[in-house]
Amino acid sequence: MPAEPPEPANAVDRPVSAAAVEQIARWLPFAMAGHFLVGVPALLISLVVAYGTFVQAGATQRMQQAAAWPFVAYGTGNYTAEGQRLVNLSFTNNGLGPALVGAVEVRFGGRAMRSPVDLLTACCGYRPGQSMQLRTWPIVNVALRPGEAVLFMSLPGVPANAGMIDRLDAARDRIEVRACYCSIFDDCWTVEGVQARPQPVKACPTDWTVWRER
Repeated sequence: MPAEPPEPANAVDRPVSAAAVEQIARWLPFAMAGHFLVGVPALLISLVVAYGTFVQAGATQRMQQAAAWPFVAYGTGNYTAEGQRLVNLSFTNNGLGPALVGAVEVRFGGRAMRSPVDLLTACCGYRPGQSMQLRTWPIVNVALRPGEAVLFMSLPGVPANAGMIDRLDAARDRIEVRACYCSIFDDCWTVEGVQARPQPVKACPTDWTVWRER
């Protein structure tokens, strides 16, 4: 029989010695530790960047909210800037952004008034059918621009209002007015009384007796 040619040298399976395996096992933890040490700084940098982005987003949102912050104040007066007598109840937006006015409640003598006629009947001796000149303006569910003022009830000094305007003027300090308003970001506040500080609320109350202009 002819002799078989020898196998190529590179085809010979050479067993790995125990010493080589031991050496590999000895250096493997160091290699893994090296990879870990390289990965940890990258992870920390990613976390720092993510936190910075989160903080910046929160700061940007607060700046946007501050730039659109409304500040609604209740006021009352008895004369116009020109010196004409006009007893009035008003709201003014002294803030930086629009105010979305929700519920408004007017009370006198411990009772909620539903309209200017109810108020004049309770405070000032108005009788049904009596002649008078009364000016009203919607204030519930309206938007007040920054710097805008609304006289939602006013009684001018005309002969038809003689006597009643004096009684309303004397009763102004005993009329209790409160309102709820929100910003365009749905942040809401309630304000009660003249020069009162707005109090933050989650949502406008639904149990108030809502004032109507008529």
